[in-house]
Amino acid sequence: MRRAGASVVGAVAGVLLLGGCSPAELPLAAVTLDAAGEPVVIVRPCGDDRIGPARLDSGPMRGEDPARDPGTSWWQTSDARIGSTTFRLFSPPGSFEAEKSGVQKMLPDRWYSVHIFGGRGGFDDYNVSVSFSPDDLARLKPGQVWADGRAMSRDEFGDLVGDQC
Repeated sequence: MRRAGASVVGAVAGVLLLGGCSPAELPLAAVTLDAAGEPVVIVRPCGDDRIGPARLDSGPMRGEDPARDPGTSWWQTSDARIGSTTFRLFSPPGSFEAEKSGVQKMLPDRWYSVHIFGGRGGFDDYNVSVSFSPDDLARLKPGQVWADGRAMSRDEFGDLVGDQC
């Protein structure tokens, strides 16, 4: 009986430990199109938090092998951290010192995802991400952004950030 109790306690402790290791994924980033039709990323970490590093991933929407796809675009940054900022999708802030690869422009039938690590005080309390396709952005009305898997107004995005923080 004692062994069974110790096993249960050990299993529960393991689940809690492993479950506590993953930072929360918060929808504190949005993407929209600027006046020139270029995708722009809006990042709003909580309060004065500085987050980073970051990466952009992309891949084909229809089951093709991304490793064999010459259109796969990405960038990855150093350990630099940023606060609230806005930047063009394929031109991350200079402080990020991004290493780029692949086609650095939006292509049809692809998905894109910007993921930024970090959180309060240099710890990974939460991560920030936004995923989208060119079709998602094409459907945006003036003044809208794409965040949390849907189109919304900039004010709604501000409310979303406020609710998450």
